[in-house]
Parts: sequence; structure tokens; C-alpha cells
Amino acid sequence: MTAWSYKAPQELTNDQYTRWQNLLEERTGISFLQHKSILQKGLRQRMREVGADDYESYFEQVRTVPEGLIEWMQLVDRISVKETSFFREEYSFKSVQKYLLNRLERSSKKTGSTLDIWSVGCSTGEEAYSLAMLASETIDYLKSDLFLAIFATDISQSALSVAREGRYALSKINKLPKSFRTKYFTKANADEVEVISKLKQRICFAQGNVQLPEHSPQLSMDVIFCQNVFVYFRRERQHIVLDNLVENLKPGGLLMIGPGEVVGWHNARVKRTSDNSVQSYIKC
Repeated sequence: MTAWSYKAPQELTNDQYTRWQNLLEERTGISFLQHKSILQKGLRQRMREVGADDYESYFEQVRTVPEGLIEWMQLVDRISVKETSFFREEYSFKSVQKYLLNRLERSSKKTGSTLDIWSVGCSTGEEAYSLAMLASETIDYLKSDLFLAIFATDISQSALSVAREGRYALSKINKLPKSFRTKYFTKANADEVEVISKLKQRICFAQGNVQLPEHSPQLSMDVIFCQNVFVYFRRERQHIVLDNLVENLKPGGLLMIGPGEVVGWHNARVKRTSDNSVQSYIKC
């Protein structure tokens, strides 16, 4: 079938939508109950790429194990949301900066200590690099010898490929302070910049599903930054994942989630911070 003869499928019927939504939630934890347009757009994009024009036959193809697993991974890659930017959610990053200043002032004299940060759902890397820049600035300001290590995970392999390369359109960094643009980026070509190697080396990008505890880092974190992720989970799953994230925090560690993304969650091992502009917690 050529691209010229391809005929896009009609809109998903309610029954088809339910079957696709259930399969995706069962395998990834992501719920598209409120995001039909995102699901349908991703399906159509991938189906066009492989020349499939029927939702039912394509459903049977990707649900088959193990034959359909490779195609399933490609589909999830198309559907997973990758909208991001440097220092997205400004108040959250300001809150992290304040926390790091206080925490590092207390630990800066501990030779050999590490500052460990986890960017959950890092997408194409802008969030992880933002955290790296923020932490590096704090370490330099305090003249600390702490070793910075950032673990960044996402379900999308294509997004992670972009993140590892660390190359972005010049327009992506226009709003960053000039000091950040000159210190942490080099010009790749007329239209693109690249993150400096020194910063890249501080970050480990890895594929991972936040709902699976076995995909978590094998060490405890000072900061876990998880924003614009829980909006795609049902409430009960949100609470399970949050409880697991708490297990990955060091005592006194910070958990930062998106403002208003989660309601009704309580965990005796953390307390809500007093900063009402963000939704963050400190481990007791």
C-alpha cells in the first residue's frame, strides 16, 4: 500500500475506544479516559506509518504476544505525550532551588557526598537538563564538592534518544538567562544548540515505567521531580505510584509533583511543604 492510496480510518467507535483504552492502561498504567483525541491521533499516526487502515486488525496485531511486542512499543512511543520545555512550571523549579540551597548548606562540608535527583517522565530531556543546571548553579554558588547525579526516565525510546543527544532548536533556549545559554550550551549549527558534555555526563537517561517499582533507581534520591505525569493515571494508581516514590526518597528528601495533579493522597512518611504555590512533600 502506498502513501497515496492510504485511507485514514474513521473516528474510533465507543467500543473500539474502550478496548484500546483498556489495553493501554493495563500495559502502561496510562489512562486515556479523558484524552480520546490524544489516543486517536497517536493511533492514526502509527497506523499511517505501517499502512494499517482498520482499528480492529491493528488491535489484534499489537495485542499478540510476543509477535506484536515490537509494534506495540512503537505505538506507545507515538501516543506518549512529549510536550515539554526548559524550566516548565517556573514556581516548581524555584521551590526546588530554595530546597537545594538549604539542603546543600547543611551537607556541603561532607566530602564525597552526592546530590541525587530523579526526573520522572523526562520526555525529550529539557526537564532533566533544567534540574542539572539548577543543581550545578547551587553547587557552584556554595562552593561545594558534592557530586551531582541525575537519573531521568521515560517510557518513550524516541524521546530518550533526543534527550541523550541533547540538541535543541535555538528557539528552545531563548527565554533562558544569558548566563545559562552561554555556560551550558554550545552552538551546533545556525538553528540548533547542544548541551555541553559536562552537563550531559551528570545525567543517566533510561527507559522506565513509573508504575513499575523495578524500574526505579537502585539508590535513594534527594529530589524526585514528577510533573505532568499523574494527569494520565487514575486516582488509585496515582496513590500507589506516589507511595512507591516515597520509598525512593532519602530522609529529608523532596518530592515535587504537578500543582493540582493529585488529590486525596496521604502518606505518613511525608509532610506537605508550606509553599502553597506548588505541590511538594518532605520525607520525615
